Amino acid sequence: MGTPLSLIAKGSFTSTGAARSVELPDRPDYFEIFNSSTWGTAPTAVVKSWWYSGYADGRASTLTEGGGSALTGTATAAGGAGFTLVDITDQTPGALVATGTAITAATPAVVADATSPGVGDIVRMTNTTGMLQIAGMDFTVTAVTAGVNFTLGYLPAAGFAAAATNADYRIIPAKYYSPYRRYMTAMTAAVNSVVTFSVAHNYLVGDLITLHIPAVYGTMSNFDGVTARVIAVGAATVTLDLNTVGSAFAFPTSAIAATGMTHAHATHTGEVATKLSSAVTNAGFIGMHLDTAVVGANTNVMYWNAYKADYEVTE
Repeated sequence: MGTPLSLIAKGSFTSTGAARSVELPDRPDYFEIFNSSTWGTAPTAVVKSWWYSGYADGRASTLTEGGGSALTGTATAAGGAGFTLVDITDQTPGALVATGTAITAATPAVVADATSPGVGDIVRMTNTTGMLQIAGMDFTVTAVTAGVNFTLGYLPAAGFAAAATNADYRIIPAKYYSPYRRYMTAMTAAVNSVVTFSVAHNYLVGDLITLHIPAVYGTMSNFDGVTARVIAVGAATVTLDLNTVGSAFAFPTSAIAATGMTHAHATHTGEVATKLSSAVTNAGFIGMHLDTAVVGANTNVMYWNAYKADYEVTE
């Protein structure tokens, strides 16, 4: 006899054919999705997919109809394009991925890697032989050539002395409270200095950030400990009400990094506003990621249900 299940959430969407996530109120024990556009149609198409708690990431069970009454059950292997439970409140870094072989000394830098992460993922680079000045830093992946390489879009590495000859990494969960500490990769000498961060930063106009710039980053270290107000923002940049004319920001060499160093970074200090806002933003959620094998084709109408067991069965 199976464990009774209670419906905790349901919904629908029109697919674009691209992977997506749906947000849930709790961790489910069973999830199912139906493709209302493919029942009784040809050619052969998946009409239902489902997931049970304990499935490995990427796995799915599916039901396929061939345009008539014949139904065929199949299973997507672990690591495939099926379901993956998402819990952004879990801040555990991913396992070490040791397949990266090089990082270009270019702007932006490109990592040669056969098992590429996804666009938007945050990767923490490590064992970056020849480019140790970025080891331990987090970067947003801005482009991917599947099975070939991925781009660290906010790393201007054209001035580095050499390319990296190794590039291991871990995928880092998105921080669900914002804003927070961000690593700096560039800072302009200007009346209103523009700072570039290694990842999308989530700072807002009016925020106050404090700069932490060690001496190894050049004369811009004159502004170490200075707090400045954000007056404009981009995806990975902020413009500050800070005049830095005459100073220069430069990454240390790999050889200097090998002796030990602290990365240049900024921390959120406060905000110029009538009420507290961004400092308490909580973007954490639990959900189900639906990959291409279960999300349906473009324009397909999809219906999904999430269930939780009424009680835990023990021996």
